[in-house]
Amino acid sequence: MWDVFLSYSRADLGRVEPLVAALEAAGLRVFVDHAAIPGFGPISSTIRREMARSKVLLAYYSAGYPHRPACQWELTTAYLAGWHEGDPRRRVLIVNPERGSGHIHPIELRDSRHWPLPSSPAQFRAFAAEVEAYVAALSDSLPLLSASGATTWSPGPRPLPAASFTGRTAELWHIHSALNSHAAPLVADRTAPVAAQLRGPAGIGKTLLAQEYALRFAGAFPAGVYWFSLDGRRGATGQDRGDGSAGAVLGLFADQLRAVAEELGLRMDSGAQLSALSGAVGEALGRLREPFLWVVDGLPGDLDSRQVNGLCAPHPGGRTLITTRTLRYSALAAPLEVLPLPRDASYSLLTTRHEPEGSAEQHAAGQLAHDLGGHPLALDLLGSAAQHHSFGDLLAAFHTPASSVLDTAASDHSTPTDWPLQVTAALTCDALLAGPPALDVLRIGSALSPDEFDSALVADAIASAEPGSVAIAMRRTKAGIALLRTLHLVEPVPAYGPHVLYRVPAVTAHALQRHDPDPARAQALRLGAIRALRGDQAATLDRVSAPRPRATGPRRELQMPDQHRAAHSDLERMAAFDLQTELVLRIGIQQLEPGTGSLREALASLHSLFAFTRSTLRQYNIGLAAPSRSEETPSVHALADELLNQTLRPFLSRWHPALTAHEAARPEGVPPLRHEQDWEQAQGLRDALTGLSAPMGAVVTRLAAISGADLGTPALKQG
Repeated sequence: MWDVFLSYSRADLGRVEPLVAALEAAGLRVFVDHAAIPGFGPISSTIRREMARSKVLLAYYSAGYPHRPACQWELTTAYLAGWHEGDPRRRVLIVNPERGSGHIHPIELRDSRHWPLPSSPAQFRAFAAEVEAYVAALSDSLPLLSASGATTWSPGPRPLPAASFTGRTAELWHIHSALNSHAAPLVADRTAPVAAQLRGPAGIGKTLLAQEYALRFAGAFPAGVYWFSLDGRRGATGQDRGDGSAGAVLGLFADQLRAVAEELGLRMDSGAQLSALSGAVGEALGRLREPFLWVVDGLPGDLDSRQVNGLCAPHPGGRTLITTRTLRYSALAAPLEVLPLPRDASYSLLTTRHEPEGSAEQHAAGQLAHDLGGHPLALDLLGSAAQHHSFGDLLAAFHTPASSVLDTAASDHSTPTDWPLQVTAALTCDALLAGPPALDVLRIGSALSPDEFDSALVADAIASAEPGSVAIAMRRTKAGIALLRTLHLVEPVPAYGPHVLYRVPAVTAHALQRHDPDPARAQALRLGAIRALRGDQAATLDRVSAPRPRATGPRRELQMPDQHRAAHSDLERMAAFDLQTELVLRIGIQQLEPGTGSLREALASLHSLFAFTRSTLRQYNIGLAAPSRSEETPSVHALADELLNQTLRPFLSRWHPALTAHEAARPEGVPPLRHEQDWEQAQGLRDALTGLSAPMGAVVTRLAAISGADLGTPALKQG
């Protein structure tokens, strides 16, 4: 049996030899592996065998240690061994030759037994004595978990570790901490599953990070890794999957869950519903009485909380890891933001396959790494292309307004997570579906990228490019920014004071400029931004510390009663915009998928529109009793009357009492939702809700004519 297994980067061999000599002089048996492990290879069978014969792992945790995959495999294996014993620090000792400890991950190891690098014979002897005393208290060797390769991976084949995985060591440990925040060690009788989510824009590396975590920490999940890919949008061309409904997503999940059931040996009927499949798989995994990892990759942003919960691990023994581009699910799983790579990691990924030769090439590589903004997918693609093209040529091609060098590179080089060949088309899917207000903001931000912008500049640019007031443009701007933030298409930039700045990532701007459906509109907004910058140059230069007064809000007219008559048109347009943006998110415009959702919640949502509409009209001093205009140009209050009194009131007057009467007859012990699903009129109410789309859609369309903001709602276009 070895007393100490030494884990170190081969670059530190000269510095670890005195440590080995001191430990052996103290009578300790030390295993030192002198064979090089490939940078992308897992722990070899020899290493696992010798680790299993060792009491502790001693990590020489230099600044380069966390960047060596082989070192991280060794550390993770020893850490998980101690974690299952009850203390993840019990089997890991640290020698830290650096001045600080910020490079040590996970954070728990910063508090474990660790020493600075000894610098004198006396210090070496003291170090060896402390290690000897610590090891003497351990009676057995490392209790290694089963090899990662032995863990079940379903459905489909196990992926290989990615050579391009760079700069995410800390994030791997953050995932593990989030999924196991309930306790350490693992307990089998928990009552609720644990979930975490990786959030970030397209191509930022969420899938690859989840994949690397599943591979490296597979030993922590002896019952298996179960991977469900829901990002059907990334087809061969990168275009939208066509049917992005919740039903299509749930159907895709059910197909993969059925494959898992088959691999578990379950015999399920071909027409089995998702709930039956989930229940059967959950029971089968529960019988294993071991933890498992449940990965839901590419979760779209249009599911409700009940649907998302239905996609999570079907047994408390599972940990659910979600990847998504949206911010909508913050309350459902612990969020972990996946950020762009830092500068050093960006340069490393770009040059890992081909080192630049000469100062000119080194400068071009550094500039290209900077201009790509830490975007891992773009860095990986152009790093592959650098094997055949100079960095100078790639830098020039990235900034050439023609076909994208990213698409060209994708056609010649594969990516670890099988991105489509038309990379830029896939990167713009969410942007093109976000609607005109958001797309206008993105166009202006792309024209300014990588510089920052604020809402006032965008509103000025929109107002300059088309007739209308800055107040209306500001409301459209704020709505667009909010949606883009939700989709991770713009990123906030830290600024002094309460002023908020944003930036469109360089790769997003690059992709949009090649797939904008209306280049003329983009050019008009770009010129509008230039005019806005030139028109108030002093305010622009001082934008961070002293924003212009009109950027503080679009409703200044409300504080000036003497201007009410003159501003009435703007007030109507703002009221129309508020009503429009609220309606497109409500039941009626948004449809309930068959077998999903709650009818009571749907009726409550519709009923709440009465209070919201009245509040909006009151806020803008628009009364329902005011005289209407001609039918060709209906006013906001006429449309509000049509919505409330001609559409919603008759609907609710019929269905609210009927559902209430059924709810009153619910037997004791029957869940409310189950009782609602058994109602003989349930399908009739669902059909009636679907029928609301035409009259409510007509109201939204006419509100859009007043506000000037077509939100591009698919339901309206279909109606």
